This record gives sequence, C-alpha cells and structure tokens, in this order.
Amino acid sequence: MRIIGWRLLQGAGVLALLAGIAGIAVFGPDSRFVSGPHPIETEGSAIVTRPGVIAWKDVQIEVLAEVPGDKPVFVGLGNSVDVMSYVEGTERLEVISFEPPWSVETSAAQGGPALPASPTAMDWWIAGEGGLGGALLQARLPDESVSVAVLSVGDANLRGLTLSTAYGIEGIFARSIGLILLGGAVVMLVHLLLRREPGEDEQVVYVVVEEDGSEREISAEELEALGEVEIIEETEVPPGERR
Repeated sequence: MRIIGWRLLQGAGVLALLAGIAGIAVFGPDSRFVSGPHPIETEGSAIVTRPGVIAWKDVQIEVLAEVPGDKPVFVGLGNSVDVMSYVEGTERLEVISFEPPWSVETSAAQGGPALPASPTAMDWWIAGEGGLGGALLQARLPDESVSVAVLSVGDANLRGLTLSTAYGIEGIFARSIGLILLGGAVVMLVHLLLRREPGEDEQVVYVVVEEDGSEREISAEELEALGEVEIIEETEVPPGERR
C-alpha cells in the first residue's frame, strides 16, 4: 500500500510537470496566447457575440479587426443588453459559439443595411477603439455578461474582414514555471525513495523453522550464523518494527 501511495504522488508530480510545460508552450513568456488572422465572410456592417458566448472573467483579451482599403472600422466591448439592443435592427453576423483558440459558429440575422447611429457616439461601451483599415480592442473582461462587436462606420461595410485574437492570464508564465519545478522535484524525490537499498533504512527479516517445528524471525546476520536452515518468508521491516 505504501508503494501505491508513492506511485500516486509521483503521478501527481508528472501531471503538474506536464501542466507547467503546456502553460509555457501555449502562453509564452508574455502570458498571452495569440490566434489569427482569420478571414470572416460577411457583406454586412456588424458582427457581434451573443450573450453568454464570452463566459470568462478577469481575462485580458485583444481583438484586432482589419479591413482592406482603409475602410473605417470599430471594435467594442459592452454589456450584452446594450450591444444587442444597438444592433437589433441591423443586418448582422452573430457569433453563437466560440472556443479558443479559434472554433467559431455563426448565424446570420436579418435587418437594415446600416447601424442606427455611429458606434463612436455611444457612451455605454466598456472599451472601444476605431480606426482606418484596422482597430485594436484591449480590455479585461468584467464580472458581467458582455459582448464583443466589430462594426463598420458610416457607409462602409466589413467585406474582406480578418480578425486576430489574443488572451492573457496574468502570471500564468510564472505559475507554469512553478508547476514545472514542483512537479520535477516530486517526481525525482519519489524516484529516489523507491530506489533506496533495503539496508539503508530497513532490515531484511527471515522466518525460519526450528527443529521442533516452531517458526522464528531472524536477521540476515543470524541467518548466516545458523548455516543451512529452511526459509519460509523473507520481508523488509522498517527499523523499530522487529517483532
């Protein structure tokens, strides 16, 4: 049972080691994971994520929208109620499912060709950025239901749009290093403990049969002094547990 316990501890160390390696491989020294650019097929003027699609909290995100021909574009993060109300009457592409690094499911929604007002005029955005030919949104996700919107400005549309995303978890690189050190130390310690020689902290005890048929435990030194005897059992016993 003690060996099983050591093996389980060693397995936990291996898992911690692998988790640390994966964290470094995915997020890198800057604790960011970048994906893209990804082309988006749309002829409309709005792309939004439905409520509940963005479920993370306290994660730093970046969304870079790029369009050809220096067309004006806006990327914003807002409360889902405000965002969906704003685009309700506009033809749009809704993101109904998203899994990082980039697995997206979308659905087209009917509406008019233009937004009700310029997105830059709205004061309820949690974060937003506009530009010609591209715009970069950088924000930390709050503890509320939010949606990301990529919107054209004026008479422009989003034809030729590409999106790039980045996700950051503060301190993930340092925590990954810690998991590697901890996991490696546990694996090495258990390996050394399981490889130790019996004579280092345990005694080998033999059970022998006397001439009268009785059984007796003896040490290796006593066995050598007795000469030829019948050995029934050989086992390792920690110091202080001799019976």
